[in-house]
Amino acid sequence: MYKTYPHKTVKKSDMTLNSILDLIAEGIWDWDGNTGHVTRSPGWYRMLGYQLGSFKEDVFTWENIIHPEDYDHVMAHFDSYLTAKIDNYQIEYRCKKADGSYLWIVDHGNIIQYNTDGSPARMIGVHHDIDEQKKAQLALIEQNLLLKNGNLTLGKIVDIKTKELENKNRQLEKKITEIEIISNRDPLTKIANRHKFENVLCREISRANRYQHPLSLAIFDIDLFKHINDQYGHKTGDLLLCAISQLVSDNIRKLDLVARWGGDEFVLIFPEITHEKAYLICEKLRILISQSKVSDDLSATCSFGVSEYRYGDTLDTLFQRVDKLLFVSKENGRNRVHSESEAL
Repeated sequence: MYKTYPHKTVKKSDMTLNSILDLIAEGIWDWDGNTGHVTRSPGWYRMLGYQLGSFKEDVFTWENIIHPEDYDHVMAHFDSYLTAKIDNYQIEYRCKKADGSYLWIVDHGNIIQYNTDGSPARMIGVHHDIDEQKKAQLALIEQNLLLKNGNLTLGKIVDIKTKELENKNRQLEKKITEIEIISNRDPLTKIANRHKFENVLCREISRANRYQHPLSLAIFDIDLFKHINDQYGHKTGDLLLCAISQLVSDNIRKLDLVARWGGDEFVLIFPEITHEKAYLICEKLRILISQSKVSDDLSATCSFGVSEYRYGDTLDTLFQRVDKLLFVSKENGRNRVHSESEAL
């Protein structure tokens, strides 16, 4: 089993577990097969509307709230799992809520510990609210039965119109997706554009403030790009922009973002990374770019500026700082990375 929380003490482990259980909306249950004791999470009580801890902690409490029409089926399924006649315990049924109504849930659990005689010693599971989905499913089944019996002429018309509407909605969703791609992607390089960059950076600044995580930004451009355009032509210049965009995209994390700021200028967002680590990444990118070639007689270099978000920074103040660091790189001979630590 993968250990997400390697706690050193039982106290710390209990604190983590209880905090998680208090947050989870689903109803978690833990059954001791030897004593019959059942521990239920706060979410289990909230889901059914009961006061926390109002039930006796045993399996009979659970059995007593199962809908009478579902009880035999549920117990048969449960017994089949306990006796290893089936491999999985997962079943849908109705549970009685505090107000007397019934809620459709899906119950799923696993035996995690056995006694020496093969009987279950401990089983853990979850009750998940599927009431809305189940009621919609049952209503659809009923409607279909009426249609088969020819008792829903108007319903047939509604069904056809519904399918037409669903088709129109799918077409609309596809068009919205296409528009979103166009509005967020640079048409030449196919990487994120300035609009997308600004939205992501604002979001990452909020996350950095919320979780106190580091956030770094880099800007780079192609050295002497105007000379390259003049010597080789704009078509070759465009090929160079695309090649560098692809190279950078292939050598950063999925969490990171590279965007075209404009012309031959690019920006990089590094969430949860300090400027020292961002410097190392940019240095790696600088070397890869300098070693790559668009053609046998054409290669290029890039200059970088790297800075880290400081609490209270706006998009403008952060960008101004990193832009100044890029200027220092170009003033010091190009084809280099200048970071905040060097400027301090």
